[in-house]
Amino acid sequence: MKKIALLIFMGLLAGTLWAQDPGAAEKNAGNAAWKAKNYAEAFTNFEKYLQANGFKDKAYIYNTAVAATKAKNYQAAEKYFEMAIKNNYKIGSSYLGKAKAEEELHKNAEMIATLEAGLKAVPGNAKLENEYGTYFLKKGMDAQKANKIESAVENYTKVTSLNSKPLKVQAFTALAQLYFNNGAGILQKATPFANSDKEKYAAEKAKAETSFKKAEEYVGQLKATDPENSVVKELAAQIKAAMK
Repeated sequence: MKKIALLIFMGLLAGTLWAQDPGAAEKNAGNAAWKAKNYAEAFTNFEKYLQANGFKDKAYIYNTAVAATKAKNYQAAEKYFEMAIKNNYKIGSSYLGKAKAEEELHKNAEMIATLEAGLKAVPGNAKLENEYGTYFLKKGMDAQKANKIESAVENYTKVTSLNSKPLKVQAFTALAQLYFNNGAGILQKATPFANSDKEKYAAEKAKAETSFKKAEEYVGQLKATDPENSVVKELAAQIKAAMK
């Protein structure tokens, strides 16, 4: 009777252990693959582990997203980072990971929405701000090169709302230089009319002055952000000379 009871007890214990650790083999295989830097295999095993335990392991949902990223499976990375966000797990890194996956998938609108949501969830997060700010600075430069002034201003302005001092300095500098160059360009084109069509010249000069005043405003904001910035005095002097 004692032997039978012992066998029954051992059977129950084995069943309990199995029930407590579903997907253990897949999890271990995934960890081993990760250590071997075989990220595609790590992702496959981590995903099987999560399926076995009903996606209850928050840490491994995030790990699965990272493994998918390293394996360049960006669609899966986007999915699992989104799950990590919903679990409120490593929230800043999860938003950043999702945004980068969307960038790789050329889903720019989704990427920006993700970054903006991330900055609302974790205001001032340096990595999210850098990703967001760098994107819009580049877009601003591209628009400026194409002479799309309004678009350039719109993109640069988005960066000025961030907390990052280096990014704000770049944005304010870009805006000041853009408006100064725009005003100088208007004046240069109007110069031939200075004697031949004074009315037209006066109208164009007024446009240039408006642009110079905007440049002056942004120089003021640049100075307030970074008083020791070497560009401030140079730009201020150029604007003052142009407005004479």
